[in-house]
Amino acid sequence: MSAVKFSIKICLIVALAISSYSYGATSNDLAPLLQLSQSRLNKTTFNAMPLNDNRSVQLSSSTWLTGLPSISLSYLGELDNSNIYEQEVSLNLPIKSFSLHQSDNQLKRLTSSLLEQQVALQKLYLSGLLRQSMWDHRIAFVKSNQLQRKASLLEKLYVQQKQLSNAGEFPKVNLLLLDRERVDIDLAQIELKQQQDEAMALFQSLTGLSEIPVNIEENGHNMAELDVQSTHDADVVLMQHPLWQLQSLQQQFQDVMMTSQQAGEQDPWTVSLTAKETAGDLANDQHLGVGISIPLGFGSALSQRELSVWQKDYQDQRINSERLYLELKNQSQKLLSQQHNLKKQQALLQRGVSLSRTITEDLAKVKDQNQMGYEIWLRRYMDALDTESRLVLNQVAQQQLHSQQLQALGISL
Repeated sequence: MSAVKFSIKICLIVALAISSYSYGATSNDLAPLLQLSQSRLNKTTFNAMPLNDNRSVQLSSSTWLTGLPSISLSYLGELDNSNIYEQEVSLNLPIKSFSLHQSDNQLKRLTSSLLEQQVALQKLYLSGLLRQSMWDHRIAFVKSNQLQRKASLLEKLYVQQKQLSNAGEFPKVNLLLLDRERVDIDLAQIELKQQQDEAMALFQSLTGLSEIPVNIEENGHNMAELDVQSTHDADVVLMQHPLWQLQSLQQQFQDVMMTSQQAGEQDPWTVSLTAKETAGDLANDQHLGVGISIPLGFGSALSQRELSVWQKDYQDQRINSERLYLELKNQSQKLLSQQHNLKKQQALLQRGVSLSRTITEDLAKVKDQNQMGYEIWLRRYMDALDTESRLVLNQVAQQQLHSQQLQALGISL
C-alpha cells in the first residue's frame, strides 16, 4: 500500500473518530455562566448610576387611601362688629372603594408577574449572547482544527513530493500546487482566528472568564421535545415564551386599568370629620360631625377621547401580539426544518466520505502517469479532506442548532 493511500485511510479514520467522540460528550451545567452574567450586568454602571437601582422597591402605596389626607379650616365673622363668628375644622380622608381595592390587588399581582417576566427576558437575552459566543468559538475552533489536520497531511505529502522531485521523478510544478493549497489554508486560518477572538471577547465581557467550557452541549432537553407536530402543541410551547408572556401581562394590565377607570373606581369615597363652633354674645354652640361622599356609578366615567385612545391602544396591542406570535412560530419552524436538513446531510456526507475515499484511491493509481492526472488526483484529494471536515462540522452544527431552537422557544440556559 502506498504512503498516499495509507494517509488517506488514516485521515478518514481520524475524522470519523473525532465526529463520534469529541463532540458527543455530555453537557456541563451552563446555568452558573448565566448567573455570573446577570451579576456582572447588574453591577454595571452608566453615568455613575447603578442599573440595578432599587428605588422602585422602596415605593409603596396606601392600602385604603387613594391620596393624602387633607385638612380644611374656615372662619366666618359678622360685618357689623357684633362679635358673632363661626369657625370650622374638617379632616378629609380619600378612602378607596372596595372595587378599587380589589383592582389594586390585581394590579399588584400583575406588576409582580411583569417584573418576573422582565427578569426572565433578561435571562433569555443573556442566554442568547452566551450561546452565540460559545458556539461561534466552537465552530471556528473545529474549522481551524480541520484545516490544521489538512495542512499536516499536505505537509507530509509535500515532503514526499519534494524527495521525488529532487530525484527528478516529478516536476517541480507539483510542489507549487501544494504550496498554493497551503496558502489558502493559511488565509482561512487568519479569518478563523479573528472569529475565535471576537467570540472570546464577547464571552469575556459577559462572564469575565478567560476560558469557554469544553462541554457546551445542552442535552437537558430532548430534541424530540422540540419537534411539535400539531398547531396546538406549537401554541402551548410558544405561549411560554417570555416575550409572549410579557406582552400578555401588559395587555391584562391595561384592561384592568381601563375597566377601573370606566367604572369610576378612581374617584375616591371621601370621609370628612368636622368640628364646628358658632359663638356670639348670647350663645356658644359646638358641633361634631362626620360626612361621606360616594360617587354614583351610573354610566361610564370615561370620556369619548379616553375611550378612543384605549381602543386604539388595544388594537395596536393585538396587532403586535399577532405579529410576535407569527415571528416566533416562523423562527421555530425554520430552525426545525434546518435540523431535519442537517440530519439528511449527515447521511449523504457519510456516503460522500466513502465515495471520496474510493475515488481518491483509484486516481492515486494513475496520478503518476501525467501532469493532468496528478492535478485531478490532488483536487479529488482536497475534496475528500473537505468532505470529511463537512461531516464533522455538520454534527457540530446540529448541536448548535439545538441551542438555537431552545433560544427560539424562550428556554434560557
